[in-house]
Amino acid sequence: MPLGGGQSIGASCYFLKLGNSNILLDCGVGFQQGVPFAPNFHALLSTPYLQSLAQISQVFISHAHLDHAGYLPDFLLQNQSAAVCMTDMTFNLIDHQLSNFQQGDYSVKRQLLGSVVTRVSYAQQIPFGKFRATFYQAGHIPGAMMTLLECRNRRILYTGDYSIADTPFTSGCRIPEGDIDLLILCGLHARHSSYRRSRGKLPYIIQKIKRLIKEKRSVFYHARQLSKGLELIALLNASLDVPIYFDDFILRLSERLETQFIPVRRENNYPLSVEHKKFPNVVISRDPRFPFDPRYERLDEDFSLHDDFNDTVEFVKRVNPKTAIVVHSPPSLDPFDSTIEQTLMNDADCRTQFVFANDGDSYVF
Repeated sequence: MPLGGGQSIGASCYFLKLGNSNILLDCGVGFQQGVPFAPNFHALLSTPYLQSLAQISQVFISHAHLDHAGYLPDFLLQNQSAAVCMTDMTFNLIDHQLSNFQQGDYSVKRQLLGSVVTRVSYAQQIPFGKFRATFYQAGHIPGAMMTLLECRNRRILYTGDYSIADTPFTSGCRIPEGDIDLLILCGLHARHSSYRRSRGKLPYIIQKIKRLIKEKRSVFYHARQLSKGLELIALLNASLDVPIYFDDFILRLSERLETQFIPVRRENNYPLSVEHKKFPNVVISRDPRFPFDPRYERLDEDFSLHDDFNDTVEFVKRVNPKTAIVVHSPPSLDPFDSTIEQTLMNDADCRTQFVFANDGDSYVF
């Protein structure tokens, strides 16, 4: 049952009942016109499946983006007995974000996170009563994991956000061997057949920055999400030799990655607080506020490192599950777009039946 992030983006949270186990796959927060909203736990509590959030027994957090993990500290205020699993990198990245952006006193929530979270490793197996969980590298961002649940000879794979291609800081996902009965797929572009990574905003942003630098202009880029500032820095480091300045949030984030042996900064990277800047340059900041300076061109375009439509098709073909529940998948605005189901229905090697799951609806398999 999707409690958020069904056919939309934000507050990704998926309830799964396996026998007597009540499981949450992610526990994110959403934003609507800047106002945060939580997963719809009321819809869950209105079902016969459980009567209290205290009955949730396990929570698996796929990665550190807030739309998948941002509501977890508030959930733990209501349930401190659930087993919460995530990678060590995901824990560190969540803590870094929440310590900077949580309203009010974060110390109580930080203590809760530290006391209940089990930090897991890729390929690690953990038994939970009548089912077993195994964790696999998902790509997408550092620390992201896919979760394989095995129960009564059935195998369920939850992807979270993933990538089959390498990204600036991760290699592609690792798909479990063997048959998958049920795939819960975060398929952002599963309904966008016209979307290609090469036509996305990231190549456009890189080319525009290069052109402005060539014209002796400087660039201010507003990085909207956790790792995007660092990902852009990595790509620019590979193609530009001008100074790149970034704010304290991105600086501390780079330090956390570097403690995990993920190199980020190079000799032309500097903190934004440096008093004397060299021009032309690039400034990257999570803070949208930037003093007016005619030497700078402002860029606010967001970009995606999610798999494009063809990558999503390839991923499903590799997994080849009996059933795929597609979530995290907003509808297309292009009337000529087709869905992954329409694309694969005539593929003789594909056995998959698709369900596009809506928030608040329950599905039994």
